[in-house]
Amino acid sequence: MSPSLQFNSLKKTVHISAVLDDKGLLATFRRRGDRLVGPCPIHGGDNPNAFVVSLSKNLWYCFTGCNRGGDNVDLVKRLDGKNFQQTLQYLRALAGCQQTRFSLSSTPKQFKPFVRKLPLDHCSTWLEQKNITPKTAALFEVGAYYGKGFLAGSIGIRLHDINGRPIGYAARRLLPTIVKRYGKYQFPSAFPKSDTLYNYHRIAGSLPGKLVITECPWGVMRLHQLNLPAVALMGTHLSDMQCGLLGQLKDIVLMLDGDIAGMKATHQIKMKLGKIAKSRIHSIYLPSGADPDDLSDDALRAKVNQFFF
Repeated sequence: MSPSLQFNSLKKTVHISAVLDDKGLLATFRRRGDRLVGPCPIHGGDNPNAFVVSLSKNLWYCFTGCNRGGDNVDLVKRLDGKNFQQTLQYLRALAGCQQTRFSLSSTPKQFKPFVRKLPLDHCSTWLEQKNITPKTAALFEVGAYYGKGFLAGSIGIRLHDINGRPIGYAARRLLPTIVKRYGKYQFPSAFPKSDTLYNYHRIAGSLPGKLVITECPWGVMRLHQLNLPAVALMGTHLSDMQCGLLGQLKDIVLMLDGDIAGMKATHQIKMKLGKIAKSRIHSIYLPSGADPDDLSDDALRAKVNQFFF
């Protein structure tokens, strides 16, 4: 068999999940329907939604640092710097012992909505530092949680689907003695982040012609206090579903965090919306290390109003 024919055969018989498993990377991925989602093993980084594997097509794509994709051959080459012959040998060996902890025939873990309302402290000092008023915190159902369980030591953030049905809480971790990853967000197991859009249900009934997109809910709340409509991605990735929801707006203002990930995501989202949406897309780049909620009311209003009025 010629090398090219061997490659074509190995592209079909060796699954990308087997490559990830062989490299000790599979545990960092989560299954979402027909996809595996996790941090990019090629360029690194901790964005849990950067790297997506299509299980049915056996293809991958990195939406952040690499901004490219391919098949299992491309992945091996980029991971190991292997040449044509070395890649062929590696895949041939892996095909002979292809066993992964991830079963393609297994039932995907289903997301279970949590509809019960939990008691939260809307007057939390942390929210006060973010300049989020108790009235706003009560409206958005966010606040410090003093009980046990998933939200322990966290600011709880009520989550809804796009139709307004409550589906659970996200946790903004605060106490390093409770969790190792200080200050990180955590979501319920198998939470369908790409199928939701924070705060969309509150404005969907009278969807404005202009809208601000942020990464996190705090920016949405601060903008709400200024009577400026906004939604949050709860991250830096815009899914096809989210793009479809926003595509009919007249003006979209991207105001993501002022870090490298936020700047890269702003460019990528602008390109994606530009191909699909009918909107005018505007970008606000914040100072290095700054989030929208770090700005004063006057600064926040001035940055947005240049596109809204």
